[in-house]
Amino acid sequence: MPTIDHTALRAFGYAIFQAAGAPEDQAHIVTDHLVDANLMGHDSHGIIRAPGYVRSLKNGNIKPVGDLKIIRETPASLVIDAEGSLGMVVAHRAMEMATDRALEHTLGAVAVHRSSHIGRLGEFPPKAAERNCIGILMLNGGGRFTAPFGGTGRRLPPNPIAISAPTPNGPPLMLDITTSMAAGGKVDVYRARNRQLPDGWLVDSAGQMVTDPNRFSDEDVAMLPLGGPHGHKGYGLGFMIDVIAGGLSWAGCSARQPSRGGSGYLALAIKIESFIDLDEYMKEVQILIDWVKSSPKMPGVDRIYLPGEIEDETRRKREAEGLFIEDATWQSLQEAAGEFGVAPLQ
Repeated sequence: MPTIDHTALRAFGYAIFQAAGAPEDQAHIVTDHLVDANLMGHDSHGIIRAPGYVRSLKNGNIKPVGDLKIIRETPASLVIDAEGSLGMVVAHRAMEMATDRALEHTLGAVAVHRSSHIGRLGEFPPKAAERNCIGILMLNGGGRFTAPFGGTGRRLPPNPIAISAPTPNGPPLMLDITTSMAAGGKVDVYRARNRQLPDGWLVDSAGQMVTDPNRFSDEDVAMLPLGGPHGHKGYGLGFMIDVIAGGLSWAGCSARQPSRGGSGYLALAIKIESFIDLDEYMKEVQILIDWVKSSPKMPGVDRIYLPGEIEDETRRKREAEGLFIEDATWQSLQEAAGEFGVAPLQ
């Protein structure tokens, strides 16, 4: 169970992705995305994914990003067919293009279908916030394993949403949540670490709780919506994200066979200064921050966190102490490196 410095892990990842056929700049984007996910505490979307990605590059199931195929365009919007290319690279470009349009037209929106996995959604909206816009990303993807409220069958993906906004002091605010109890990759992490799942995540077809992560692949086991047995709000939010991300992206809303495979997303940027002077907006955000943080705390609570602060704190800690990589993930990563002739990382 090694603990690896993030800079060494980045260099290792760059080499593997380039050996698998990714151009240098795209190898850096994908690797940095994965390592940053680990740094921020989202191990389910981190380097554990790399072996699958590089093998998909090798066999052609994923391809490097070339010229983007534009299906429909207006001054404020685009629809893109990603043609199965590296999802994280396309998502970076989608948020940048949405922000470019917002800065010119107040609102900018880029919808994408037929993309490979885009990883941690929280990576992308801050790119809009750094340019004094509000950034939003919604996805109807991640595998259709979530039950509707009151049901036990697999019907919806985790349908995550991420939102980011600038702050006057410090990094942007950043909310990144699934509308299921957890992302599917979180179950993979529990399996890799040989741990049981928390009660209330999974149910079988009879409505009985399941804690064995190995049963997650069973068709008669589904994940509950956000909120668990009382997850009507998580279910409702997930349903409406499917309507927006699946419907507008051309990917298709969730079904046994979505129109174009599902897993479509919408990157949205909103120009703040079209509505209010930026300094006034920042003052209002700071008022909210100060007001929320002034709340009395529950017993045992030392600090009230803003959205994104836990990730930022975790990143600083892991940058200093290194990244823990469980044995199963480390072995898989080393095997993938060997397949592409990359020297193992000691």
